Amino acid sequence: MFGDTLSAAFWFTFRHKMALLRITIIPILISILLQLVAIELQSESFSYSVLFIEAILSSIIAINVHRVVLEGEESVPKWGRFKIGKIELWFLAHCLSLWFGVYAVFLLAPVIGALVGVLAIIGGILACRLCLVFPAIALGKAVSFPYAWNLTAQRTFYMLCVVAIAPLVFSFFLIPLGLLGVPDAIFTFFSHVITVLAVVTLSFAYQKLKEGSKPVDKGADPS
Repeated sequence: MFGDTLSAAFWFTFRHKMALLRITIIPILISILLQLVAIELQSESFSYSVLFIEAILSSIIAINVHRVVLEGEESVPKWGRFKIGKIELWFLAHCLSLWFGVYAVFLLAPVIGALVGVLAIIGGILACRLCLVFPAIALGKAVSFPYAWNLTAQRTFYMLCVVAIAPLVFSFFLIPLGLLGVPDAIFTFFSHVITVLAVVTLSFAYQKLKEGSKPVDKGADPS
């Protein structure tokens, strides 16, 4: 099942590479520019601002990719959906919720000691299942984490492969770039390419599990 998903993701990315590049290039270039400025300024406050802006840009990239994979290239404008609407805010809120959830576990380290590692592993596995909410939100469904939890029932290992193992494997392609010492801008660009491939994989996982699930309430369209 995971092999089929991975194969479909690679094939789709190859066939639609120009469309995927076109709808993501603007936020990617903005992200690269901000990172370069942050490196030059060496300002802690600016770096925190860049982190937040990059979270927004990452959400925009993911939403565009999810929509193209699941609804076709006509589902977004030629250069991508580039705005901060209800879909983007709902998407970002769920991203930040997962991030703060993981961060909260590590804050417990001084209290529970070595057990924080066990909690981090359990939390990471659970988060892999919850990540399936993102393709649904990108399509405009007014759903939240319980939707993803129900959709991924008995698919924990599959989601672990999709959300954690696949991006880790994709990241191996960055090792040669690091060894060659390419400029930061180029390395960051290809990091985004890896992220896009991971998003495509998650889209196909959503499509596969959605097709195999019972009819569910789609929710209101917040777009």
